[in-house]
Amino acid sequence: MRGADVTEKRPAWHQSMIIHAILAVGGLFFLMPLVWMIVTSLKPLDQTMRPPRSVAEAFVGTGNRAMLGGRDCGVVLEREITVGPGSPAWIVRPGEAFSAGELRLPFGPDTWQKYPVFNKAELALMNAPVTPEMTVLAYDRNRFDPGTGTLTLCSGRTLPATPVRQIQPSAEKLWLVREWRPEDTDQKEIGSAGGDVSRAWDVLPESAIRTSVRLIPYNYVAALSRIRFGRSLLNTLFLCVMVVTGTVISSMLVAYGFAFLEFRGRDLLFGITMATMMIPFPVVMIPIYLLYRDLGWIGSFKPLWVTSWFGSAFFIFLLRQFFLGLPKDLLDAARIDGCSELEILWNVVVPLSRPAIAMVALFTFLGTWKDFLGPLIYLNHQSQFTLSLSLQAFASEHGGTPWHLLMAASTAFSLPLIVLFFLAMRVFIRGIAMTGLKG
Repeated sequence: MRGADVTEKRPAWHQSMIIHAILAVGGLFFLMPLVWMIVTSLKPLDQTMRPPRSVAEAFVGTGNRAMLGGRDCGVVLEREITVGPGSPAWIVRPGEAFSAGELRLPFGPDTWQKYPVFNKAELALMNAPVTPEMTVLAYDRNRFDPGTGTLTLCSGRTLPATPVRQIQPSAEKLWLVREWRPEDTDQKEIGSAGGDVSRAWDVLPESAIRTSVRLIPYNYVAALSRIRFGRSLLNTLFLCVMVVTGTVISSMLVAYGFAFLEFRGRDLLFGITMATMMIPFPVVMIPIYLLYRDLGWIGSFKPLWVTSWFGSAFFIFLLRQFFLGLPKDLLDAARIDGCSELEILWNVVVPLSRPAIAMVALFTFLGTWKDFLGPLIYLNHQSQFTLSLSLQAFASEHGGTPWHLLMAASTAFSLPLIVLFFLAMRVFIRGIAMTGLKG
């Protein structure tokens, strides 16, 4: 009869399907921020905030491809070329070498070397040599005279040149396209590598340019190098190890005392411990900072991990509730065998409390990994930054946020937490079920 009653209480198959469908839709809804973060981390910069033109483009980046020099490669549409009687366009080979900056600037190397406004990367692009083996576009800034066979550069310099071909007018749009490379994603503008004369280029009709999927794993390389991921990861792991170890050990010792040791004022002390949970951190933030300043700890990791060795009120409560559910006969038997209280804790209580201890360790690890306010208050040097602080510093140091790199760095920051949660999910659920919080 009992089996029959249980069977009758089960929902019908169609009700189970509806419930599971609702849960699945809810799960997908809450996964959308994670999906958006991952897909954005693989897109080109110019597509991160642009409204997608199709459902596919919302999830994958797109780019242009064309044949350049017999190779099928990604290209950047640098600018449109309008060819007519008044604006002829030629592709020519120079008769002698010159600097690439003379194609774009109305003065030569003797002048731009003196200008402090150019950074090292810009000077490197301008000083790059254009050799007779390369081709040059003679269009608006640089003019080719087929009668004299000379090329007049934007800088005003004139040199001999050999025509390769004249660009004829076309019913289609003509584009100056330049080879795209993954490292271009580290630039603020997608076409900012246009001054690199070492790249293949050509003038092509629009029909010769096609659109394809463009996923850019190099975004992760660029983002992680900018936030000094390796150093920040070591700092974060150091704090996680110290805080988790200190919190688990100290909370276990205090919880064991509140659960099993009889002494005067125990309940009062436990109540005071619980009352500390009701004090907002902003209330004590300044006094604690002044205390650490007087101790000379500001600018070091000590304020972030030393206090964890004095226990956490919430985890003390959590472990005490779990310990109270353990059979006291085991503890009495251990005392009869001559075990000390620390031996009882280590040999009897800890093996029986692994789910609760694992949950405390997991919660502490997650909180330390994501902690932003603590490192922001106490750490002064960039070499000490944790991952959360490095991520915020990276986001705030740019005039325009490079969302593709920021999302790549955020994905790298979040991935260890996601992996850890799935690995520890069974222990986490078991710990929640066995802590005694159900009342």
